[in-house]
Amino acid sequence: MDKLRSRIALGSAYIVLTLYALLSLYPFLWMISSALKSNQEVLASKSLIPSQLHFEIIVNTWDQLNFFKYFTNSVIITVFVVIGIVLVYSMAGFGFARTKFVGSNLLFISFLGLLFVPGVTVLVPLVQLLKALGLIGRDATLPQTYFGLIMPIINGAGPFSIFLFRNYFASLPSELHDAARVDGASNWGVFFRIFLPLATPIIATVGILNVIGTWNAYIWPSIVLNNPDWYTLPLKLKDLDLQIVIQWNVRMAASLIMITPVIVVFLFLQRYYIRGLTAGAIRG
Repeated sequence: MDKLRSRIALGSAYIVLTLYALLSLYPFLWMISSALKSNQEVLASKSLIPSQLHFEIIVNTWDQLNFFKYFTNSVIITVFVVIGIVLVYSMAGFGFARTKFVGSNLLFISFLGLLFVPGVTVLVPLVQLLKALGLIGRDATLPQTYFGLIMPIINGAGPFSIFLFRNYFASLPSELHDAARVDGASNWGVFFRIFLPLATPIIATVGILNVIGTWNAYIWPSIVLNNPDWYTLPLKLKDLDLQIVIQWNVRMAASLIMITPVIVVFLFLQRYYIRGLTAGAIRG
């Protein structure tokens, strides 16, 4: 009887999870389907299967987006953001996990408390600060503007990244740290030679989370970037369709083109992502 109940419970869980997965996947399938339909069919038909495939929509949208130009802008911003986050917060996580100092727990909890502060609440003072520093605004150059765009994103990713890195490093055997210290390695040496090379799963996890967030960012870049040549792909997507009648097939084709690089990155790093998310969020 107990085995039967367990099987029923397991089967029910699989059914619920499968239905939830299909429900979550439907918008993505609708986007792909709409990118291959005429606009009239998108508005009239609810079927996910196009009556006629229109691959020229994706090709024409690719040309309208000037993909490689704005793709390069998005890549530059995303790469610098991820490098900054991984470098800074891996060291912070290592410090919280392996270095004992007065007030360390209070300081760590204070960082976690920042998770509950909505980013939109600091937009106005942040913009005023960056303008006063000359990092954004009409007179700011491209490097200055990108620096002013990137640094707040790195700062905003701090609390959760520190949480994941700290828990991951705390889950590693303490004997690794002790043995390296006995051999005369400094804390910097222990971090860069031992702990950081072992942190591939959590680096992949933090990296993917912030690649997705930075790549799809709209509000902050739209405030900071005032030159259309500096736009990222999401900002260019906004300017793609300015017609009175919304061309949903064009918008969906542009959205598909925009998210494809993120999907590719995730597929390559998914096994590390799952390992790192499990270790960083649960252990420690």
